Amino acid sequence: MGKILCISLALIYSCSFLKPASGSAYQVIEEVNVVDVVEGKLLKSQTVVLKDSLIHFIGDEWLAPRGAQFTTIDGRGKYLMPGLWDMHFHLAWDTGNDSLLFDVLLAHGITGVRDMGGDLAIQRAMKQKVAMDPSRGPALFGAGPILDGNPPVIYDFTIPIDGTSVPVEFLLDSLVEAGADFFKVYSLLQEPIVEEIAAYAKEHQLSFAGHLSEYIEPEQSIELGQKSIEHLNRLEEIWQVDSARINRIAELMKEKGTWLCPTLLIYEVKTRMWDSTLVQPAYEPFIHPFLQQEWQSSRARRISKTTPADWENQKYLFEQQKALVGYLHQQGVSILAGTDFAGMPYIYPGIGLQQELQLLHEAGLSNAEVLAAATINPAIFMGSQDKSGTVAVGKYADLVLLRENPLEDIKAVVQIDQVFRVGVRFAHGGTR
Repeated sequence: MGKILCISLALIYSCSFLKPASGSAYQVIEEVNVVDVVEGKLLKSQTVVLKDSLIHFIGDEWLAPRGAQFTTIDGRGKYLMPGLWDMHFHLAWDTGNDSLLFDVLLAHGITGVRDMGGDLAIQRAMKQKVAMDPSRGPALFGAGPILDGNPPVIYDFTIPIDGTSVPVEFLLDSLVEAGADFFKVYSLLQEPIVEEIAAYAKEHQLSFAGHLSEYIEPEQSIELGQKSIEHLNRLEEIWQVDSARINRIAELMKEKGTWLCPTLLIYEVKTRMWDSTLVQPAYEPFIHPFLQQEWQSSRARRISKTTPADWENQKYLFEQQKALVGYLHQQGVSILAGTDFAGMPYIYPGIGLQQELQLLHEAGLSNAEVLAAATINPAIFMGSQDKSGTVAVGKYADLVLLRENPLEDIKAVVQIDQVFRVGVRFAHGGTR
């Protein structure tokens, strides 16, 4: 983890994040190695041409139209891959988070975010800002408020539902009208409520995703159509005591198309809450003061109540959690990369996803499979694979140019040379 952090801090100090570079009608990246995240291979020494917001051409030689204005970018010895998605992020809970976080996300190659719980009015305003100028921030796909039982686990950005007040259908109608892209379910929903949410989602061609509830068996949530399971709650308990059941759950997830977003980083952070290097002053300007205070208090409580034996047990549990993710992946469960920023203390924006990718590799995914978890898999999950997720003609030019090969070493995702968001180029050290 230290190596990733050190390189990322160098990124911050060297370029003060990425700055828009002036360009012409065409941008031509010459002799670049294109990373194929589907096949896990390189297309070597390609010419990649961007026009407006799209990838216009990929091949050996591009014949420029007569009189065309274009900017050339030297891609020799570099690697071009799709922009990354953080598929478990909390962005739309404060109106200032766009100013705090958009730049740092783009600087780390994150061109898309799935928001897993926040305020729909804030989310709508952020989407409008990005729609007016997509280069200002990442694409957003969000749920709005969390749906939980009554009382809920947490009250922030949560709607408690117990079936005795507002009809579930009326509530979901209002969320869709306010701009929810899907529904986020949580840990204390009763089974009849989950069934109503599932029926509504199916009827309206929407999806629901989130925690496995304590009041409904995982198999039933999967059968009802829960599209993604966030974290490892419930699954890790079953993994410890009933391997045959985990096999059945994995098979059912594969059959029903249920994804896993394990957020391994939150479990790794728990193993070293005592470690002073967990606190990263260089990233504090991008953390809301409320979060900073909450993180400090949480860390102090954990340290004061945790014995050395507890820390060792936490490390053992983390190794088991990684093993579970690797096993589910081996069984054919599709993986999404996400960090749970603002849901867990000391998960930092941008660098957090780089760390999550490394942890997924440690869990047993190949470098290519790790890249897929943050690129093509999110596109397939959201049904946007015709426009994003790979470096291909006709797709949005959301791209990351790396100085090293991520198929050889996943840590190469830290070695960012330039980022493109819908064709707008952000270059280190200012414009050129």
